[in-house]
Amino acid sequence: MEEQEERERQREKMDIESKIRQRVDLQETRRQQLHYKELKRQAEMEEEEEFRRQMLAKFAEDDRIEQMNAQKRRMRQLEHKRAVEKLIEERREQFRREREAELEARHEEERMQEYRRQIIEEERQRLLQEHATKLLGYLPKGVLRDSQDLDMFDENFKDAYSKRYKEFWEEDSESSGAPA
Repeated sequence: MEEQEERERQREKMDIESKIRQRVDLQETRRQQLHYKELKRQAEMEEEEEFRRQMLAKFAEDDRIEQMNAQKRRMRQLEHKRAVEKLIEERREQFRREREAELEARHEEERMQEYRRQIIEEERQRLLQEHATKLLGYLPKGVLRDSQDLDMFDENFKDAYSKRYKEFWEEDSESSGAPA
């Protein structure tokens, strides 16, 4: 029976460690994504500026080749400038849509993380309700985090737990500023 409990504790410990590793991996991936996104944004701005310069140079060269008179040249340059600005605006719109999609994906990931955290907390409470009464003398400090955790149990358990772990609750109330 003790070996089975030990295996169960080891399994729970391994599950918690796995979840912590998973969270650290997610945070590192997010940091890398943000870094990559910033590099990508800078490259896009440089590319946009280079695109603008090249297009204006090309249009100017076209104008020189055609040897238009001054009036036609000014009108042509204005048309070229409008065409370039329209292309740039289309690209900006495309980038904006991509950023919105990235933002939605990030929000979805945050919702999933909150959902996982909620499931873990529900499972922790279920395990406490299921096993805490059997392990009353063996519960390490901090398994019951606060008085809300203790409220899940009947009065007999609360009294026994409070007597056994009185120092813990006194330390907790001193650190939170509440009377003991």
